[in-house]
Amino acid sequence: MEASVRKLFERYERCFKQSLGGDIDMDEVASLHAPDFIAASPAGVVTGKNDDQLKQVMARGYAHYRAMGTKEIRIRNVRLSP
Repeated sequence: MEASVRKLFERYERCFKQSLGGDIDMDEVASLHAPDFIAASPAGVVTGKNDDQLKQVMARGYAHYRAMGTKEIRIRNVRLSP
């Protein structure tokens, strides 16, 4: 299981890096999310569906990161807890 979780985060990191360069495959990004998910931010916790609205929100989020000058994302460690 640990190997599959690491691969998921490696894909996430790769997709995020590509998005920072403006090269976004939103279908691949969506494939990283479950059909229904929970998201947490400083604004609170929400549930969502993996649909076209998610793709639109994610695309706006990536544009926001580019606009504020984000150059890279790097996942430094993945640790599983039982």
